[in-house]
Amino acid sequence: MVFIDEINELENKSINGDFIILKGDIPVLFSSPHTMIQKKEDGSVKYNEKYTKAISLYLNKYYKSYSIIKLNDTGTDSNRDNYDKYNIEMRRIIKDKNIKLVIDLHGSRSDRDFDIEFGTLNNLSVDYSTIKELEEEFNLNGINNIKYNDPFKGGFITQGLYGLTDIDIIQLEINQRLRDDPESLERLIRSLGSFINKYSKYINK
Repeated sequence: MVFIDEINELENKSINGDFIILKGDIPVLFSSPHTMIQKKEDGSVKYNEKYTKAISLYLNKYYKSYSIIKLNDTGTDSNRDNYDKYNIEMRRIIKDKNIKLVIDLHGSRSDRDFDIEFGTLNNLSVDYSTIKELEEEFNLNGINNIKYNDPFKGGFITQGLYGLTDIDIIQLEINQRLRDDPESLERLIRSLGSFINKYSKYINK
């Protein structure tokens, strides 16, 4: 199947429940909390962050990572509430499956001045070598405009996991320009897949 056709199929896949947990074989968990349209507390609308669902599904399918994906608006933003069911289940998975790294996927607007941004609580939430290895994989695949902690330092998911666990956590902001371009999206996923394969081998030594 052509890559973008499969990605669109995964993005539009109908799945029951407020969120889904997919088991993997490597100690890396991808989180996708903003895949649906949400109504904010002030009555305005937060639109879905396109392809963050498909990226998690694809990496689980082909690279055997764990995934937790929010599917429906539950009335709370899981990146603003550390104690909603999504976050509670995420922490359970991390403990039960001995997860070593969480990559929390988010989508930024196209007018942001980066391709990718790492939110790491100003480099507190992840080992320096881990983010440099991930950056290197992006660079190898032609994704070079990478920023750190400006303006997104890491939301409640990153903050909560940092406060309650000793694992690596990265909030990964992906510019809409990359997500809307099939070639760029494929290079992005290839970068993530290659990185987690190398990370898994290193962490399991």
